Amino acid sequence: MRYKSKIYAKLLVSLLIDKKSKEVFDNFIKLLERNGDLKKAKEIIQLAEKLYLKKVGSKKVTLESARKINSKDILKKILKEGDFWEEKINTDLIAGIKVIVDGEKQLNYSLKSKLDKIFSHRYE
Repeated sequence: MRYKSKIYAKLLVSLLIDKKSKEVFDNFIKLLERNGDLKKAKEIIQLAEKLYLKKVGSKKVTLESARKINSKDILKKILKEGDFWEEKINTDLIAGIKVIVDGEKQLNYSLKSKLDKIFSHRYE
C-alpha cells in the first residue's frame, strides 16, 4: 500500500467538493489501481463518505427493519435537507426498527433487542 486509506479519503473528498463529477471518481479509481491500492477502495470510500458528510454538515441515516415498511414517514421526522438515507432488510430483528446515524449512533426498537435485554437480565 503506497498511501494510507485516510490520506486517499481526504483527497477524494476535496476533489468531490471542488468538482462533483463521475470523471473525478473514475480518475481516482485509476489512481488507486496505478498505486496498487485498489484492494483498499471499499475502506477508502467508506472513510471518504464519513469525511464528506461531516464537511458538508449532513448525516447518513440507515433504517433497518425485519421486512419492507413505509419508511418515508419515519425518515421525514429525522432527516434534514442534504442528509442521505438507506433502507436495509434485516430479518434477524424479528420485528420493529433500528436506526443508525452516521454508522455509529443507534436507536434500537427491535423485538430482538428487547428479547436480548430480557434474557440477559434473567441469567445474570
